[in-house]
Amino acid sequence: MRRIQVKTPGTCGEFIQGWFEDNPCLVSCPINRYSTITIEEGPWHPNFLKPKTGKMVEEVFRRYGISAREKEHLQISMETEIPVEKGMASSTADISGMAAGLSEYFGLGLTPEDIGALCTAIEPSDNLMFPELNLFNHINGNVLKEFKGSVESDLLIIDFHGGIDTLTFNETQDDYSKKDLETFSEIVGQFEKGVKENNLKEVGEACTKSAFLNQGRLRKTYLEILTKISQDFGGLGTIIGHSGTVIGIMYEKKHFKEIEFMEMLKTQIPASAYANIYYNRLIPGGIIVTQENY
Repeated sequence: MRRIQVKTPGTCGEFIQGWFEDNPCLVSCPINRYSTITIEEGPWHPNFLKPKTGKMVEEVFRRYGISAREKEHLQISMETEIPVEKGMASSTADISGMAAGLSEYFGLGLTPEDIGALCTAIEPSDNLMFPELNLFNHINGNVLKEFKGSVESDLLIIDFHGGIDTLTFNETQDDYSKKDLETFSEIVGQFEKGVKENNLKEVGEACTKSAFLNQGRLRKTYLEILTKISQDFGGLGTIIGHSGTVIGIMYEKKHFKEIEFMEMLKTQIPASAYANIYYNRLIPGGIIVTQENY
């Protein structure tokens, strides 16, 4: 008997998101907050699956020619630490994790590129399945540019009230002006330079610029205030859910005046405006799959 366990990170939205060389694209911002899926032999209970995760099971079986009878012997359980409809990639974490788990269970050998293509066949998706960062067309799954490296730092996430339907949002984001396109191209260049040089300040500046560029599409009321407070107390940059409600402050503990930041936040933003504050870390992306025999 085998048990496959899959841990897939959520995100604090995207480091950057926009249009690049005629492609809608993003760079997801993976954090240490996970969706966990367990697959083992046992009775099939499809009602336990979320609708999109059920679609992924069907897509993998169809695309790779797995007999439908095999499903009768699959027992799948799911749990998650990732809030939904906040721009934290809860859906992508679930469906990409399911693809990776089925790949391991049936010996399919799926690559991150394969999993990205499977996910975007179901809905616009994040690229958290890749161990290294890349600029990803979240509509068709193509990788537009690879960045050699990852970004690791502390992150304070403010989860504002409300929720966003990501699918609807992404269907309406094709109205970038010529100036917007030029600005985003510069943002991509700055982000690439920051990742290559492991320069967190450069990365943070690129993320902040992308956040402000997104204000014309999905305005975040407190973005300006949080960015100013972050800069005043040693933060490195502002990272947002471009199609969600979260705003993250990127920082290094040794340089960040957290107590002063929190005191100022409480005076500038009413507690009624947000649901939670999370403390997480930016981590490399990638799906962790383990197998246990019992």
